[in-house]
Amino acid sequence: MSPATRSRIPAHLREYVVDQDYDAYDEVDQAVWRFVLLQAYDRLCKTAHPAYVKGLAETGISVERIPSVAEMDRCLAEYGWGAVTVDGFIPPRAFQEFQAIGIMTIAAAIRRRRHLAYTPAPDIIHESAGHAPIVPDAKYRAFLRRFGEIGKRCFSLPEDRVVYEAIRHLSEVKEDRESTPQIIEDAQQRLDEVNGQVTRDSEAALLTRLHWWTVEYGLIGTPDDYKIYGAGLLSSLGESTALHGDHVNKIPLTVDCVQTSYDITRPQPQLFVCSDFDQLDAVLEQFAATLAQRVGGDKALQIMLDSGELGTIEFDSGVQVTGQLVEIIEGEQGPAWVRLEGPVTLSLNNQILPGQDTEQHSDGFSTALGLLDDGTNLGECDEDWLLSRANGQNRVQWHWASGVSFSGRVERVQTDESGSLRVITFTDARVNLGDRVLYDPDWGSFDLAVGAGVVSCCAGAADPDYYAPTDFAGHTIPHAKDPTTAREEGQVLHLYQAALQCVREGKDPRKMVEGFARIEDELQSHPDEWLLRWNLLESLRKADVGEELQAKLCAELLEIEKTDYESLPISTGLQFLEMI
Repeated sequence: MSPATRSRIPAHLREYVVDQDYDAYDEVDQAVWRFVLLQAYDRLCKTAHPAYVKGLAETGISVERIPSVAEMDRCLAEYGWGAVTVDGFIPPRAFQEFQAIGIMTIAAAIRRRRHLAYTPAPDIIHESAGHAPIVPDAKYRAFLRRFGEIGKRCFSLPEDRVVYEAIRHLSEVKEDRESTPQIIEDAQQRLDEVNGQVTRDSEAALLTRLHWWTVEYGLIGTPDDYKIYGAGLLSSLGESTALHGDHVNKIPLTVDCVQTSYDITRPQPQLFVCSDFDQLDAVLEQFAATLAQRVGGDKALQIMLDSGELGTIEFDSGVQVTGQLVEIIEGEQGPAWVRLEGPVTLSLNNQILPGQDTEQHSDGFSTALGLLDDGTNLGECDEDWLLSRANGQNRVQWHWASGVSFSGRVERVQTDESGSLRVITFTDARVNLGDRVLYDPDWGSFDLAVGAGVVSCCAGAADPDYYAPTDFAGHTIPHAKDPTTAREEGQVLHLYQAALQCVREGKDPRKMVEGFARIEDELQSHPDEWLLRWNLLESLRKADVGEELQAKLCAELLEIEKTDYESLPISTGLQFLEMI
């Protein structure tokens, strides 16, 4: 990655970034890329959003070779974006955080031959050729960043995290050649079980559906006349073709799409069609208006409490309290007291206030909220007003309209730029609500976060400095192939290399045909090797030579397809070559 992109990665996200070892891709991997991209490009020139064709080249992607993530990073810089390599799945919130700052996360592994049409696991075909080509469109890339900004602040529920891990596990075992049918069945059963335990949809779950039906599987136009822009469709040979059938329902996009669930491991029975990219923004805004980060108030506090994850409460004063909300105590007029478990920070304008960091509040934090019983909003008062209400020992006694009573000695005042009160530190502080003691002088100094009401609750920290910094992962992708794949591909790798050499020396078509014929003879010892046969045929068709060898290869491919018609995309490859 470039120094510019590297410098933009928040310290807590560095752990997800790995290096791409381009030399680890062998000739079989490159053949996989070409098989998918040659056909996808041919079809999508006619069926994809107009940005797709130019967008491939503009983002550093060629149909002839697996892209270099570093090259993509350089190309995307023209649009204010960047690209980094990651190792497969990363947590959903981390993905949204990267997207919010305009950095694409590229899972650099490449799918295996048995999953060419579609793979349930992230791979470089999907991550690069799927997501990158539409980024040069200004409206779309702006939408992606807004989506990330909203998405990273959505609350999940504990069951969401369990479902995510089950989906990740199922996707990985389906891609792993060492997985037995029983392992796959067990993983599917586990996913079905945890899905059955979900009793309600969290903000994050609904947002994920919106992402799926737009960014991943979106169509643009009308239900009768549409183009593809979703990355999952752009990178899937199977679904980018099958979607045009009547069995796939095309539905006008509305915010109600978030009520439609999906299965990541299977083709989708319906797709949603936006009229244009402006509508994507409109739908996103409709959805965002329902979230805790926008609605505030009692509802937002309850969503944060139910989530059980790190979040930030923002008061109408602008003070932001980051921690895990564990208790809301109701008073006479709504929430009177909130308690968060540590570590906790107090921030203003997304920056931790001096002396209000995790060290100060390592064990948690509590504060009152609301108006005083005389209607005073402390957030509208300044230090002079505060001191004028204190006695000679800087001691104040207050009663909130909620019923909370307070007394304490003023030790420090923190204000905003206008001088309005934001955090007041007291010693010898006592807080009660009726007979319940909320704070006792023996517990040490008390920091009051000034706020009459809650304007927002959002997942994550207000200031990224809340998180402990991490180091870049330090390992490389792609990983070594599993033993079964390595053994099978190792038996024919020299033939892929020989074929590539013939193409590079292809100034004399007769010699290329002779070389290919020798390779085809050797392939008789590998009757199931279909991808190399297709690559030989594709080169012969392009050069318009070796008609007899072409016919022989075509017949062998059709015979192989009979053994596993569902998994092998041979017919689509032959249709691309106009052989059937």
